[in-house]
Amino acid sequence: MKYTNTHNLHDCIVRALTFDEYDNKGSDYSATSLLKSPRQVILQKENENSIVQDASKNFYSVFGTAVHSQIERANETNWDLIFEKRYFMTVAGKVISGQIDAYDTKRNMLIELKTTSVYAVKNGEVKPDWEKQTNINAEIMRDNGISVRGIKIIAICRDWSQSGLLRDRNYPKTPFVELDVPLWTEQQQKDYILKRVAIHSEAEDQYKMFGTLPNCTDEERWKQPDKHALMAQGKKKAIKLYNSLEKATDAKTKPEHYIQFREGKANKCENYCLSAQFCDQYLGTNNT
Repeated sequence: MKYTNTHNLHDCIVRALTFDEYDNKGSDYSATSLLKSPRQVILQKENENSIVQDASKNFYSVFGTAVHSQIERANETNWDLIFEKRYFMTVAGKVISGQIDAYDTKRNMLIELKTTSVYAVKNGEVKPDWEKQTNINAEIMRDNGISVRGIKIIAICRDWSQSGLLRDRNYPKTPFVELDVPLWTEQQQKDYILKRVAIHSEAEDQYKMFGTLPNCTDEERWKQPDKHALMAQGKKKAIKLYNSLEKATDAKTKPEHYIQFREGKANKCENYCLSAQFCDQYLGTNNT
């Protein structure tokens, strides 16, 4: 990957933001890559040396790594906890790996540390991808003879503030929010991993044979719904937004009214996918 420094950050900061020790130890898929779309994974792998990103965009990732490191170092003599260990299993001829944040040996509890926003956890619900990732890791650990009887997310809210307590009664009382993750049955975990491996393997075969990739779904792109805006001549702001053209058309009651189509933004593509700069789906140049 190539990094830019468009904000002229000090060299010591740039080095910190671009320092990366990640290693999947030769596995075909990690738990996190299984959750991504095959298109994203393959394009990133194929263009790894050509991807360009500004160093400043790595801040949240580096912040999360620093928090993990501090917690791990502070618990070096806590023999009840295992930290940052990668486990492996083989599924349909593919090696799958999962690196756990922590495992409580007394409670047989898998613990995942997430640095995130208050908004992500204030309703007390577990994000679907967090549930899937941790259950994949739980099955990989089970395959290695380690029992997982519970899963817990410890969310560290990077934007937590004392003043938030005064504005919102549902605001977390501290920057740390613990969430219990639904533990799937062993069969559910196996079936899900097998399904994701099949999806990625089929996409790889398609790419090797035909040079094409399946498109990402709207869900994978974090795409917002398309809208139909009821507009008035001479006005820049919409009178009202509608989910359907039919409803917007019904609301056209004056001669100066007209309908403007607004395509929903694909938030992941635009802000979080390193493969977007090479993606013909995102660039609108494929014919699928």
